[in-house]
Amino acid sequence: MYQDYEASFYSQNEVKKSVLNSYLWMAIGLMVTAAVSFGLYRSGTFLAIIERSPFLAFGLLIAQIVLVVVFSSQLARNTSAATMKILFLLYSLTLGFSMTSIFYAYSEGVIFVAFLVAALYFLCLVFIGLTTKKDMSRIGSICFTGLIAMIISQVLLSIFHIGMDTRFMCLVGLLLFTGITVWDIQRMNKIMTFNDGSIVSREKLSIYFALELYLDFINIFLYILQLLGMGSSKD
Repeated sequence: MYQDYEASFYSQNEVKKSVLNSYLWMAIGLMVTAAVSFGLYRSGTFLAIIERSPFLAFGLLIAQIVLVVVFSSQLARNTSAATMKILFLLYSLTLGFSMTSIFYAYSEGVIFVAFLVAALYFLCLVFIGLTTKKDMSRIGSICFTGLIAMIISQVLLSIFHIGMDTRFMCLVGLLLFTGITVWDIQRMNKIMTFNDGSIVSREKLSIYFALELYLDFINIFLYILQLLGMGSSKD
């Protein structure tokens, strides 16, 4: 009985370590993105690169999509966790370049406040995801479906040049990512708890969920930034 308790104790410690590792790598990814964005903006390198290679932004967008697809496919393959970490950092770096444009649309003060609000909001969602007894699978699936529908509607509205209420779309997007984030947090803890490392190592799962949470945070931040930045955008 003592041995069973000891094994359970070690297992719980491994789960906690893996979950914390996900949040750590998420934070590292955010720091890489922030450092790249701010550095390119302050140095003026971003504009210089865009002027010389106007199609680079589109190329990076394609590269980001490819990186996410490749990253996700490595989870079930015999790929080392180190490779997944490299792919994650590469994605964070490329997104940092893409997000430099927000410094030309909003003031640094608004961006900083939006980041703080997003961080506090995200922490609240982490608390909810860890403590709620409600199964968020159904809600998460509904939110994800709603997100796809919103993206499609935005594309169609832009194609047919139909105006849309930006504030309303931001609120809807923020609400959808609220559900998706809580679902991801709950899902991560469940998978880490029941995974024994026989198929996919917890270290690889940590990096996989780090990217999931990283993308959740980025989207929450962007929606909050748009809401706070309305009326104070740069000309």
